[in-house]
Amino acid sequence: MHLSVALWACGALLAVLLTWQQRKCWRLIWQLNGWRGVLQQPVLWFLLCINLHPNSILEKVTQYRVYFQRPLAILVGTRVLVYIDDPAGMECVLNAPECQDKTFLQDGFFVRRGLLHARGQRWKLRRKQLNPVFSHNIVAGFFDVFNSVGNQIIEQFLLQSNLHGEAVKFTDAEDLLSRAVLEVSCLTIMGTPTNFTQIDDAHIAHSYKRLLEISAVRVVKPWLQIRLLHLLLAPELYKESEKCYKLLADFVGEIVRSKHRNWRLRDAVGGENPGEDPSSSGWQRRIFIEQIFHLAANGEMTLEDIMDEAQSMVLVSFETVSNSIMLALLCLATNKGDVQRRLLAEIRAVVPDSGNVGLEQLQQLRYLDAFVSESLRLLATVPMNLRHVSRDFQLAGREAIVPQNSIVVLDTFNMQRDERWWGATAKQFDPQRFLDQEDQSQGQDKTGPGEARRQRDRRHSYSFLPFSNGLRSCIGRRYGLFIMKVFLVKLLLNFDFQSDFELEKLQLVENISLKFKNADDILLAIQPHKKFKE
Repeated sequence: MHLSVALWACGALLAVLLTWQQRKCWRLIWQLNGWRGVLQQPVLWFLLCINLHPNSILEKVTQYRVYFQRPLAILVGTRVLVYIDDPAGMECVLNAPECQDKTFLQDGFFVRRGLLHARGQRWKLRRKQLNPVFSHNIVAGFFDVFNSVGNQIIEQFLLQSNLHGEAVKFTDAEDLLSRAVLEVSCLTIMGTPTNFTQIDDAHIAHSYKRLLEISAVRVVKPWLQIRLLHLLLAPELYKESEKCYKLLADFVGEIVRSKHRNWRLRDAVGGENPGEDPSSSGWQRRIFIEQIFHLAANGEMTLEDIMDEAQSMVLVSFETVSNSIMLALLCLATNKGDVQRRLLAEIRAVVPDSGNVGLEQLQQLRYLDAFVSESLRLLATVPMNLRHVSRDFQLAGREAIVPQNSIVVLDTFNMQRDERWWGATAKQFDPQRFLDQEDQSQGQDKTGPGEARRQRDRRHSYSFLPFSNGLRSCIGRRYGLFIMKVFLVKLLLNFDFQSDFELEKLQLVENISLKFKNADDILLAIQPHKKFKE
């Protein structure tokens, strides 16, 4: 009897202590959703638990979000998870100093120690150190590489279409583009040729892809970030991740060591001084690998930092770019309108007969800009962004106080397809909406009165976030867009893309970048180009 009473007393005391720890979380739930928010917590916990896998979480969020008032707060232990899918909320979070860091969930990412996942002052310092390697002048100097590898990918697409007839699997085309953009990344970021466009015997590109898939699992199941639990609960996945990680660490490590030897040798024979003043003019011409060597020579980076930054930068400079190109081709191939005809006409009018694309030509391709923007809107390359709250802060326009240690989930994917911001045609592919928006901003609104015009009037500047925004926007935005556009110009000049697949049938996967469960069902008809009939 006495033992039973003691157990009940201990349980009650623990419940009181837990409630006290959760007090700010419950206050936020009340401020955002009132009694409805409190009462719906069990339902939210159930939905979260049964869909806790990358293969289902994005699809289920897309399906269920409309039944809940947003922003939405979900109690998770002593923290609260805040779901935001509106532009004003995005703007507030992305510009809040309290929301600059990535969350502990993203510690499951296999390259978590570079700029991509650095936190606090460390991120600010590293971003400042690396900003110059993505300057306009540096990136503009890479167009020869973009064009050269773009020509190689044309040859590979021709080979694929000849081998498999005119129908090519989406996954095969995706593999080709991944290897090509990885080659661009190694050439421009690391200054090292790899020949990945032709062959990848070591399966480097596949290993990056597989580790991203495993990383996505560890993000939504953070207990797998504990090495012992990962080994016990998912031994096969653990062994595969260790094997892939070693392969990629050896790959990047060998490049870094080889480049560093050459860099030191160049210095020894009278080349550029590794310890020179960063304010000198030569500093502005350094590519990424040279810049980190200089930082190390000045005592600003360690050998471990060099390896971490190199691994992180190689990944982020190719994976999302190649995925963005593939998603754009999918939008193009499934569109039955005149988008492809219009793109080709614009490109042929601007790009010289050699097919080589320069910055000057890209700046004239307005419809290509609109096409790229629309594909990035409809199929957001990075569907969701997570942020850690380092201090209590207030959501703009609301009395709600988001407590320290909260996790903020920014749902870019659904925001960019929401009728509230994009009108009744939000889920349709229509590049013209970006041209109309540009014309309107220049005082050339040609649409006349009506709902479309009113929707554009209401469109928030943060309703379109292809590369994030605010205090921690993407460092390689310009670099990624240039690669994407050059490759698309090359492909459009040489091929006609068609597919009977319907975008509405895509089964979404949250895999760091957007993927599809039914990608094997997508076939692309890639025909060597014939001039469209006038």
